Amino acid sequence: MELRQIDRGVFVMEAPQRYMGLEIGARMTALQLEGGVLVHSPIGVDPERIKHLGELKWIVAPNLLHHLYVGPWLGEGRSAWGVKGLPQKRSDLTFDAVFEGVSSPFGPEVEVRALECFPTSNEAVLFHRPSGTLIVTDLVFNLPATAPLKSRLAFRLLGGYPGCRTTVLERLGMDRALAREEIGALLELPFDRIILAHGSIVVSGGRDALARAFSWLGL
Repeated sequence: MELRQIDRGVFVMEAPQRYMGLEIGARMTALQLEGGVLVHSPIGVDPERIKHLGELKWIVAPNLLHHLYVGPWLGEGRSAWGVKGLPQKRSDLTFDAVFEGVSSPFGPEVEVRALECFPTSNEAVLFHRPSGTLIVTDLVFNLPATAPLKSRLAFRLLGGYPGCRTTVLERLGMDRALAREEIGALLELPFDRIILAHGSIVVSGGRDALARAFSWLGL
């Protein structure tokens, strides 16, 4: 597990992660911002591994499923940010704030969009302006051909493979009218890259990839 630089001030680290018996991997993103370092969807590694990036200030649990490793990252003046419903789900942790609507709590470099169209996750999506990067967790998946066969077969059955896709779970569970509004607003952002928690990074053409993934909404 090595820290990799994707763009100026944008770093990622990957780790194995099993979910429902499937190996899907997990990716953490660290952003060097003017006010400190933001860690999005932390994985199970020692925070010391990235302290050389600067002062670790904000730890983001971006949806109701990506919170397992938040605890060890807290302390030393760091603040925890979560999504609607997460403070109740993780009552063992203290969250300093919960994302709502559209906000920029970490400064002008990052815009946060708290989505309410899929209550299973209540995902908060980050847009890093300087690099034109959209940072998501389970909004879309992009499993590579090198993923384990069992994982690829399962995601194919769910409609989430190959390529950058959603699954049948989103199609069934999303409030489609609200999703058209919220996903449509995401597509108006000037991003080219998508960093996902599961699967390969969409290096370029991210807006088109996201639009294709949600074409079933009729956007």
